[in-house]
Amino acid sequence: MTVRAARRVASLKPSREQLVEALRAMATHTGYAVRVASGALLSWIVLCGLVLAHGMALLLVGLPLRRRLEATLDRNVAAELHRACRYLGLSAQSASRFSGGYWIKVGWSGVNAVIGLGIGLLVLVLATGIAVSFTCPLWWWLLPPELAVTPGGYPVDSWPSALLTPLVGLVYLALYVSLVPKAARGHARLARRMLLHADKNGLLSRITEVTASRQEALEAHGTELRRIERDLHDGTQSRLVAVHMHLGIIERLLTDDPQRARELIAVTKDAAEEALSELRGVVRSIYPPILADRGLTSAVKSLAARSAVPCTVEVGELGSLPTAVEAAAYFVVTESLTNAAKHAAATEIGIRIGAEDEALLITVTDDGHGGADENAGSGLAGIRRRVAAFDGQARITSPHGGPTTIEVRMPCVF
Repeated sequence: MTVRAARRVASLKPSREQLVEALRAMATHTGYAVRVASGALLSWIVLCGLVLAHGMALLLVGLPLRRRLEATLDRNVAAELHRACRYLGLSAQSASRFSGGYWIKVGWSGVNAVIGLGIGLLVLVLATGIAVSFTCPLWWWLLPPELAVTPGGYPVDSWPSALLTPLVGLVYLALYVSLVPKAARGHARLARRMLLHADKNGLLSRITEVTASRQEALEAHGTELRRIERDLHDGTQSRLVAVHMHLGIIERLLTDDPQRARELIAVTKDAAEEALSELRGVVRSIYPPILADRGLTSAVKSLAARSAVPCTVEVGELGSLPTAVEAAAYFVVTESLTNAAKHAAATEIGIRIGAEDEALLITVTDDGHGGADENAGSGLAGIRRRVAAFDGQARITSPHGGPTTIEVRMPCVF
């Protein structure tokens, strides 16, 4: 095997970080599916209780019971929607926009009761099959032959068949990895479609979403204007005032003390150069020249090269991006790198940028201690506001102990 072929084979092997990320993703899918199953069970209980309460409406106990069950129905539907939005990476505001009526909630509970329990049964069967299949040799050794297990109908009646049973476990594992994420995503998307788009033609939900995005865009714009004004006031303006004062002093000293005037001219030149330098910095913060000159890919690689924490960058085929989207993406990467370097105590950062389904995808992952809180500072909240201005979504995952992952999706026509 040539050196080039060996390197190609090595590149196909998943790295430790990719394996950990895949396991974490499966844990997320599994956790969502398990919570869906518990929510479906509660939906069954509430629906049966409502039928019973309506049947007892003429009795004194019927009305209080119905009110209590309706309150439980509201909480359960709100929890399901919030869970689905969070799983899909949508902001918490998306879940709060639902204002559907009673029958929409009842309809969703009925659908969720059937589909949710089906998903729970799928997870239970496949997980049990995996566990039993991979541990079958142990059971064959411990149990008498008449109590031997038969995973998936596969007869285990000898040591060779018991040792081959883990192959059946691989089939269960493949089905689990393939079906559980699809089932979880399908449930979450169905919840979003039925609850957030329950209004006629989806127009009211869309108008609400656009209004919220517009408000977030205005807030992001106002924050940016205040930052620029602060930078100009605290830096450039003070230095220009100093230049003006020095010029006035020089004008008075030209006839009485030319030597002193020449010294002040040198000081004034330095102050003017500093003012120009700070002004260039403000201009770069509005729209970095490297974006206009070399594009987003080169700009992100330049950021990674200047980062205090070692970075790896993977950029797919992007094509031509709108200027505003490029600037927002550059801001997301810059803020993510700054947060990782200042607060996360990270030793490595991974940046991935690509395109999928007419959307720009950005993922920044660091191996720091995690625990990032959007409410503790303006950085992460600024990322979410900036992305929302483009009708995009930001998903920030930062468990204590790390790692921290920032996933951004911005709709874009390439």
